[in-house]
Amino acid sequence: MSKKNDAYQRGLAAGKATRPNIQKWMEFSVQWAKGQYPMTRELDYWGEVVKLDCDRMKNPPSLSQFPETKGLPDLLTAERKGFLEGCGGGPKELAFHYTWFFFTSRRLNTRYVGKPQRANHCTALYIRDSKEGGPLYGRTLDDIRRAGLEDFSPPREGPHGKRQFLRDGVSSAVLCDEEPREIFPVDPWALMPADCVKARDIMAFLQRYAEFWGPQNGILVDEEQNAAAFEKSNCRVGVRYSSDGTAAVTACSYLIPEMKAFKEERSRRSLELRGWNETSPDWLYWKGCDARYARLLKLTDEANRRGATLDDVAGIVTDHAVPFPERICLAGERGHPDDTDVNWTLTAQASVLEGPNRRTLFWRVEGDTSCYKNPPFLVLGRGVKPKAKWKKNTRAVAALGSKP
Repeated sequence: MSKKNDAYQRGLAAGKATRPNIQKWMEFSVQWAKGQYPMTRELDYWGEVVKLDCDRMKNPPSLSQFPETKGLPDLLTAERKGFLEGCGGGPKELAFHYTWFFFTSRRLNTRYVGKPQRANHCTALYIRDSKEGGPLYGRTLDDIRRAGLEDFSPPREGPHGKRQFLRDGVSSAVLCDEEPREIFPVDPWALMPADCVKARDIMAFLQRYAEFWGPQNGILVDEEQNAAAFEKSNCRVGVRYSSDGTAAVTACSYLIPEMKAFKEERSRRSLELRGWNETSPDWLYWKGCDARYARLLKLTDEANRRGATLDDVAGIVTDHAVPFPERICLAGERGHPDDTDVNWTLTAQASVLEGPNRRTLFWRVEGDTSCYKNPPFLVLGRGVKPKAKWKKNTRAVAALGSKP
């Protein structure tokens, strides 16, 4: 099967998967953008996004600077054809799928003064050494509620136990961010050479392609269990390499010194443009995100130093021992009394990734009940026999009822 046909089939599958909800997502996304960037409310969103999508396809990167992109325009053209056929849409749907995120981060967030959504979007952490006989992983999904677009089902099977490359990302962006010169749709992960397998080499490759991906914060762990955390704006990347086998990030904050300095300079600029100061809701929200990030790193370090267990990671992803916004797990809080968006940790999970104790604990919000108030689902890895102590205060996936 040719590479072009592979690309076409990949697009076709993505289009079919997207088809049931794409119109809902498009409608929601425009409403979100109008609220997030009030000065754009009269903007012809789909006209702008379709134009940008076309411009991106007309501007492939230099092969001398990015040789790995050779042949990519033809492959992406084939993939996009498959997507259109799969989703049954037209230029708007195509542009939404391939360019909407780029449009919001590289156009709206650079040319208009927006406002933070004031929702702490997600947390991810990794601890290499544990008392469980394998590395530990934790994750939260934090967001506002979206009626009709929520499916908080637990995984049907726990970790498979095979050593693997791990990467995870969470939201992060900077108001009044820089605008990149490179705009062609490039996924650096898909272009990464086969021999680029160590954390430092991977991050060096990603730094060379910095203008093509993100913004986001994230963690990555190579197959030798070398871990790193990264913080990414539109055009810049900061990396925190691990010396103890741990990595952790949360959203809407940068703590790597050069990234933190850049974010504060851009944030202050956004305040100046609005005539605001450090008493504003935005500034207080950003300081809250920094406090949450610092708490996450502290809790992760403490768990690692004492010899971490799954219960330790569970305690981090469901942490509510301190007030919002410093807490990790959210339970229907508002970032500011005037905000209409209510923030939730929609799901949380803690996993033992390898060894004989492979399992996942999975929490979810149900109705208006915070996820940490609901018993987690216990999801065992294949071939793992349950222990009585694991079952205490948990639910079995087999007992899963209807969606919340």
